[in-house]
Amino acid sequence: MVRSGQGGSIPLCNVLAERFPDAEIALIGVEEPGCLIHAPNESVDPSEIERMALAEALFLSRFANPS
Repeated sequence: MVRSGQGGSIPLCNVLAERFPDAEIALIGVEEPGCLIHAPNESVDPSEIERMALAEALFLSRFANPS
């Protein structure tokens, strides 16, 4: 897992931050190297979605129950 920040193109984050000022916001997205993000022919490799879902589930499980 890496931390990455780019732009402020997702207005939802601002709305959530204003509504829930004490919340921490994490956006998790997937895209393949050759995708044309936000283009008519945008695509994502299904195996990447599967791996990302697993990584998110493991992270949330360990975050909720640290050992």
